[in-house]
Amino acid sequence: MRVLVTGHRGHVGVPVTEFLRSRGHDVAGYDRSDGADIMDLAGISRAARGCDAVVHMAALPHDTAGSPDQIMAVNMLGTWHVLLAAEAAGASRVICFSSAQALGIAEGERLPDYFPVDDAHPRRAMRPYGLSKRLSEDMCDGFTARTGITTVVFRPVAVWYEADYAKVRDRRRSSPRCEWEPFWEYGAFVDARDVADAVDRALTVRLSGHHRMLLCAADISATAPGLELAARLAPDVPVTDPDRYLADPWAALIDCSAAATALGWRPAYRWGSRSS
Repeated sequence: MRVLVTGHRGHVGVPVTEFLRSRGHDVAGYDRSDGADIMDLAGISRAARGCDAVVHMAALPHDTAGSPDQIMAVNMLGTWHVLLAAEAAGASRVICFSSAQALGIAEGERLPDYFPVDDAHPRRAMRPYGLSKRLSEDMCDGFTARTGITTVVFRPVAVWYEADYAKVRDRRRSSPRCEWEPFWEYGAFVDARDVADAVDRALTVRLSGHHRMLLCAADISATAPGLELAARLAPDVPVTDPDRYLADPWAALIDCSAAATALGWRPAYRWGSRSS
């Protein structure tokens, strides 16, 4: 496929672009570091011409990346421009990156309603970044309803490179409390290589309509099993599937069933040996 990737030079964009090219896709990039701006509708429309699909990752990626007005403008109007460009190009699908922050349970905003967190969890983000992603998801849904173009929204947790595993272990050895202070992120992470695989699958499997999918590794990045930490750090949050943790005490507290069902996606990279 001919695929336009916005934000192709970013933290997630680089491994995704490299993987798509390794899979034989013809990938065109669109990134602010090259002078390209998703706020420029004419520019993104020109870049999308002749593309079969668009993977949209360009964004202000955190509440610290700009003012609230900038975050809302870039992440929402920029997404709208990408969707219009995909429609004008006759693309068959758009893969849009949201975030687990759309649920409003990241960085201490609030605790989840239940474990494991799944794609049916209510979205309660109110901070600018999470809210911009929450509203952009609805924009993609409405776009699909209007045009019939398939949209897949990914909600990755923290995306790690291979080198990050050792860095996290070293940081926890030197400061054990950093695992849950200043806030607990449920031991959730996803390897960039697994994210790239999910994107490739979303481009190539048979799909129609609008889909939203959490992306998380299968196990927890933690010094204790998930339910032990949950009982200590979130004692009032119920566990809806305790059998999951009887079978694997180290299973993630995030449920990626939606991606498994729709894409056949199974994360290959795990936290690994907990004794190291």
